[in-house]
Amino acid sequence: MSHPQKYFWAVVLSAIVLGFAWPAPGLFLKPSLQYLLMAMMFFTLLKIDLRTFKKSLSIWWRYFILLFLIFIVPVAIVFLFRSLLEQEVFIGLIIVAAAPSAVSAAFLSDLLGGEPAKALVASTLSHLVSPIATPFLVYLFAGHEISINFWEMQLLILKLVFIPLFLAQAVKYFNWDKFFTNKSSSINTWLLFILIWGAMAPAGGIFFTNFRQVFLLFLIVLIIMAAEIFLSARFGRTAKEDVTWEVVDTYKNFILSSVIAITMFGPTAVLGSVVYAIANNFVIIYLQFRKK
Repeated sequence: MSHPQKYFWAVVLSAIVLGFAWPAPGLFLKPSLQYLLMAMMFFTLLKIDLRTFKKSLSIWWRYFILLFLIFIVPVAIVFLFRSLLEQEVFIGLIIVAAAPSAVSAAFLSDLLGGEPAKALVASTLSHLVSPIATPFLVYLFAGHEISINFWEMQLLILKLVFIPLFLAQAVKYFNWDKFFTNKSSSINTWLLFILIWGAMAPAGGIFFTNFRQVFLLFLIVLIIMAAEIFLSARFGRTAKEDVTWEVVDTYKNFILSSVIAITMFGPTAVLGSVVYAIANNFVIIYLQFRKK
């Protein structure tokens, strides 16, 4: 294991702290976050055999259950605590709870000893259904209808998943993959560091001026994470699959949810995405230590 991988937990914590303490570089990097995520996907997909990817699709009914765990379970738990949260904060938390699994779940699954091909299938499917599932769940549980452009979401999938997949397969076809794969995990660790820094930077101000709501958000999100880890471990059939589903079910696309929240409901609604992002990364740290 490379040095950055061994101390992955420290890399994650440093990125979160820097996002709050030194936001300027993170704000500068914000326009490039999607492209950094594409680079991360490229290095992850170099390790994926498409035959394994095809085999993963044969257990389609298990992915249907995973979609229930990704979308319904977290939203239902948030709804139970609606009376404790301010309206905008509650709506923001519902939005991130109803967000799809992060595309980087494939890389994280690989890093933690899971099955990245299965993680990629689950994450891709969750993004494909999110233009319908996310607005519907927010309207149903929060009473507010939000609009997500279906084709814009599909373009995002093409950019973040299928373009890196095509490039990775082209590199493998010409047998250039060995040049990249030796350092791919270390490169991806630092790419994730930059992504977290960039995502945290815009939210530092509102985070520290809403301490009571932030504290409540942390408690609610920790309950969601505990429930998801418990259910995912019961659903998995092997230790590798347990890790894969735990990552897929807990690690949300908080960058997407933060954009929706701030665009439609204002900066206070972003708190849910920020807290979810921090909790997500602490869960990854926990899973890495548990692996030892």
